[in-house]
Amino acid sequence: MKKTCLLTISAALSINMAVSADEKPSPNDTIKIYNIDEIVVESSKETNNMRTMPASVSLITPQQIAGRGVMSIKDISSFVPNLYIPDYGAKLTSAIYIRGVGARSSGQSIGLYVDNAPFLDKSSFDFELTDIQRIEVLRGPQGTLYGRNSLGGIINIHTLSPLVYQGVKASVNYGNYGYFNAKASVYAKPGENFGLSVGAYYDRNDGFFTNKFNNRKIDGEETFGGNVKFYLQATPNLTASYTTSFERTDQGAFPYGFYNEATDKVEQVNINDESSYKRTMISNNLSLTYRNENVMLTSTTGYQYLDDDMRMDQDFSDASMFILNQLQKQHAFTEEISLKSKTDNNYQWSVGVSGFYDKLLTKGPVDFKEDGIKTILQPVFDNLKAIYPNMPSITISNESLHIPGDFETPVYGTAMYHQSTYNNLFTEGLSITAGIRLDYEKQELKYKSEAKMNLSMQVSPARPPMDISDRYPASVIDEHLSQNFFQALPKISLKYECTPRTFTYLSVAKGYKAGGYNVQMSADIMQSRMQYDVMNTFKQMMPDVEIEEPKAVKDVISYQPETSWNYELGMKSELIKDRLNTAVTFFYMDINELQITKFVKGGNGRFLSNAGEADSYGAELSLNALLTNELTADLNYGFTQATFRNYNNDKEDFKGKFIPYTPQHTLSVGLNYNKILNDCWIDQFTASAQCNGAGKIYWTEANSISQPFYATVNAQVGVRKRTVSLNIWARNLTNTDYSAFYFESFGKPFIQKGKPLQFGAKVNISF
Repeated sequence: MKKTCLLTISAALSINMAVSADEKPSPNDTIKIYNIDEIVVESSKETNNMRTMPASVSLITPQQIAGRGVMSIKDISSFVPNLYIPDYGAKLTSAIYIRGVGARSSGQSIGLYVDNAPFLDKSSFDFELTDIQRIEVLRGPQGTLYGRNSLGGIINIHTLSPLVYQGVKASVNYGNYGYFNAKASVYAKPGENFGLSVGAYYDRNDGFFTNKFNNRKIDGEETFGGNVKFYLQATPNLTASYTTSFERTDQGAFPYGFYNEATDKVEQVNINDESSYKRTMISNNLSLTYRNENVMLTSTTGYQYLDDDMRMDQDFSDASMFILNQLQKQHAFTEEISLKSKTDNNYQWSVGVSGFYDKLLTKGPVDFKEDGIKTILQPVFDNLKAIYPNMPSITISNESLHIPGDFETPVYGTAMYHQSTYNNLFTEGLSITAGIRLDYEKQELKYKSEAKMNLSMQVSPARPPMDISDRYPASVIDEHLSQNFFQALPKISLKYECTPRTFTYLSVAKGYKAGGYNVQMSADIMQSRMQYDVMNTFKQMMPDVEIEEPKAVKDVISYQPETSWNYELGMKSELIKDRLNTAVTFFYMDINELQITKFVKGGNGRFLSNAGEADSYGAELSLNALLTNELTADLNYGFTQATFRNYNNDKEDFKGKFIPYTPQHTLSVGLNYNKILNDCWIDQFTASAQCNGAGKIYWTEANSISQPFYATVNAQVGVRKRTVSLNIWARNLTNTDYSAFYFESFGKPFIQKGKPLQFGAKVNISF
């Protein structure tokens, strides 16, 4: 940005503020005001500055984060058009949708970076946001600079540096439903060139939904964690930073109630088996930056460790049918080295190489219980008997059936990229940006499982059943698969700055989401294998029975990459100087091999499948206004028309149907009032209100079940005296009743309701 900005850092209460350079703060006012030449929001690899980047970019400040009570990335949807991050299931499920693309199960369509280090698995996306310096959301494919799994966009989170800010921050937050949150952090600068920060937090709630089966809350949560940061200005040109963070979560999960299609009502949650999610995460990030007058060289090394335990009553009922226990252990290593120009020349360039290794071990044992054996497994043999009356009667004698599933899915990847920007091309104000990324990835799968059904056979009614379990071996799966992906991801954009504060742009970019393996459908694979092995063993006794061999595991468990071409036309302008900023975007996405979540035929699992071709087009509008010196307003609206262009599941043609789980409209309207008071018993008064809406959301490919457009209202009122502030807050103030998530199990529909009215109070201390 040009060297004409005012930096305002609020140490007591972070809210939207407008302070002119001529105003002088009260001696008791803890707001620190620095008049400096420049605010630099600098990327380690982007060749355009953030303000004039030819792309759809939303920048979220610490003031906005605090003013709206943002606690995790699920809370930032209200700042970004066409961004939808529902809060459902558990922290395991961080589904993010932008412009009609997203992923609610395996894989991810939107990338997440924290201090320039990528998070490779969306099971780790939902964590406590503490001391955020800024959040950037880039909509549309970002493949050239970010590569795989950025088909819908990128979320960049940057944390505060102790070299920039020193002080103590602490807060205590309390609300209904047993909500309690406490956090504290210390930022210090022991030496002229050395900074250190330490932070910790604790968060809990009793849960929002009651389980009818035991009359207890099903979704209570307890989370605690902390972080340590070291920053070193080793030389005037060399900066080093190291961050390590830890988080432990223990929560109830999956509060799904049966959806009665006849009455259009969601029944109360009613499950008899444990549903929970426990997760331990450790993240490490080492960053080295060297810069001089001509170039900036950056190395970012990341390591994330994840160890979680998910337990799910898969039938979501009070029957003893089927339970799933999935355990994951991940070691993810990432490295990126980038070099970019820093001169004032018209030509700017950036090159880089990156690599990653993601070692993920998954254990997914499932247990068919008594009711599950009777209603799911046994009917397979009963139906065969009905079709072939002459075959013997076969009965499963297990009281329960345990099916293990061990998966090793190491993924290796490397990439190289280049991007160039040439400003003032042919005429002043016209620029072109072009780039390409070459991305290679190798995936492996080692899948092992062994299980056996105990069976009895009755040849005729006159003869008693006999145990035949010792006549056939256990069914075994031992597969070692691999697949390789290579993608070239180009991008080109033209930008014209009509004035220093207004520009338009046109861009074309290719997006890419990696393929993978469906480890969550292992029970269905083993179930088919066991039935085949038994029938094949006794085929001589059943000559008339057609025995169908299961498909090869690689054909069932694999899915292919999803790609898209994105075309975007946008305009950004400061319509009224220092008063009104606006951004308008129109986009079209041509999507191929769309990855969509489907449910297995038996109902006891889900998997990703490629669903042909799709179109997504729409528009986005952002307005930010300074109405008075104390009152600001913002509006963010997104429209998306995402439909199947070519998708047929061999039973039904879904051409023209809307893609499930993505809202057609997103809307946010916010007002923020801030008043600095002199010669008064308080130093500052603040108030804010936001109305957030989303919908219509279709839950199935057939568009047979949907959530209409709904809106929730959040509000906050606060006062500050010196270093202490008090805020009274409320979420979903109107107690809007809406559906947050849809799930199918054994052909039955289930829905999770949105969270009800929440309210509470928060005390902040900063000095």
